[in-house]
Amino acid sequence: MLLTIHALVMISALLICAFVNRRFSPDRLWVQWVALGWFALFLVHLWIFSRGTLATMGGRRGGAKWPSSPR
Repeated sequence: MLLTIHALVMISALLICAFVNRRFSPDRLWVQWVALGWFALFLVHLWIFSRGTLATMGGRRGGAKWPSSPR
């Protein structure tokens, strides 16, 4: 659910920027720079989130890798 909200916010913000760009300054296209900055922020957010998420997926630390293997 949270991932869907993230995507909706990102897409909505870019659509609003595109509308504002075409409405108020149609002779100069700047929305791609907003999208590029948004993408850079998204990558930083993704990196931070993935590190936190993947850290919890490691299972048990120490000991056997598989429950059926001997210790």
